[in-house]
Amino acid sequence: MGAYNSHLMLLSAEKRMSKGLTLLVSFTGGKVISDSLANPVNFGAVEQVNQIGYQDGKFNRKLERSVDPTDVSKRGVVSLLYELPFGKGQSLTSRLAGGWQLNTIGILQTGLPVIVTGATNFLANRPNSTGTTANLSNGTALKWFDTDQFVNPSDYTYGAIGRVLPDVRGPGTVNWDLSAIKNTRIKERINLQFRAEAFNFLNHVNLGIPNGTFTAGANGKNINGAFGTITSSRDSRNVQFGLKFIF
Repeated sequence: MGAYNSHLMLLSAEKRMSKGLTLLVSFTGGKVISDSLANPVNFGAVEQVNQIGYQDGKFNRKLERSVDPTDVSKRGVVSLLYELPFGKGQSLTSRLAGGWQLNTIGILQTGLPVIVTGATNFLANRPNSTGTTANLSNGTALKWFDTDQFVNPSDYTYGAIGRVLPDVRGPGTVNWDLSAIKNTRIKERINLQFRAEAFNFLNHVNLGIPNGTFTAGANGKNINGAFGTITSSRDSRNVQFGLKFIF
């Protein structure tokens, strides 16, 4: 059960196949808001789909209304295919030199909203905010957001921050995949295909999700050294080769 609201804009431009080239560029921008769905709606975000619990919305779910944990506010995708214009013909030389195809897919998107949990007051599972944004314009893996802007709530009271921080997001994603495919026609119904594929071929470092576990000390401030740090990343460059005999 739950409420889900999404406002999205989709733009796309396509160059249809001509002279061996086809190109598709698309952009999606918007905002997804929910109040803790039992079955999260997921449009491409693979993390945080299990963030469906609530702290203080059992009797008033409006208290849990926030940006959805899986919201990606901006996402661009580029897809390109190009058949190399040489080696066309029926001779053996043409067959060996021709049949090459280059493909690339690029994804550029903003990060997911940051989730902060943790309190020591016999009730809450979220801290309070000091009233100052935790957003850092120059956040790093060692300190992605300002961890000093959270404080333990008083005993038997709910923490005041929402399901996600409204103005702090995790790192975005920049990923380009590249492949080269060579088709060699041996006979009419027999084809030999060679594939060289590189995932994240630019080897861009895509950092993971920041640690959002707040642990209160005696003064109500955080004492968890891992809070606000990032210790993971997505896959680095991965290259693979393949040979396929099609008949």
